[in-house]
Amino acid sequence: MTNLLEKSLLLGFGIFTLTIFISIVIPFLDQVSEFNKTKTTDLESYMIFISEIDQAVQFVIQNPEEDYLREINYPCKFNITFNEYYIICTFIINNEIYNKILVYNTSFYKKSFFNIPSKLYHLNVSYSSSYIIVNFINLY
Repeated sequence: MTNLLEKSLLLGFGIFTLTIFISIVIPFLDQVSEFNKTKTTDLESYMIFISEIDQAVQFVIQNPEEDYLREINYPCKFNITFNEYYIICTFIINNEIYNKILVYNTSFYKKSFFNIPSKLYHLNVSYSSSYIIVNFINLY
C-alpha cells in the first residue's frame, strides 16, 4: 500500500511541477515568435530597398539618356557603397552583419552612404560621362 501511495504522490508532484513550468514558459513563447517575425520583416524591408536600387540602376543602364527619380524609404542601420562595377550593401539585423553585393557591367561614380537617418529620400540615378551616379536627396 505504501508503494502505491508513494507513486501517486510522485505523480501528483510531477503534474504540479509540470503545470508551474508551463505557466512560466508560455509568455516567453509569444515573445520568441514575435522576435522571429520582426527579423523576417526587417530582412524583407532591406531586400525590397536593395531591389529598388537594382531596378533604378537597370533602368539607367537600359535608358542612359533618362534620369531615374523616385521617393524611397531609406532603412535604418543600412550602409551602401558604390564602387567600380559593383554595389556593396551592408545592414545589421539583431547584431548580425549581412552583406549583399550587386555586380554590373558599367562603372559607378565612387560614393558611400554610411549612417544615414532612416526617413524618406529622393533616389536619383543618372548616367553621366560613362559613370552611373546615385544620390539620395533629403526631402525635408
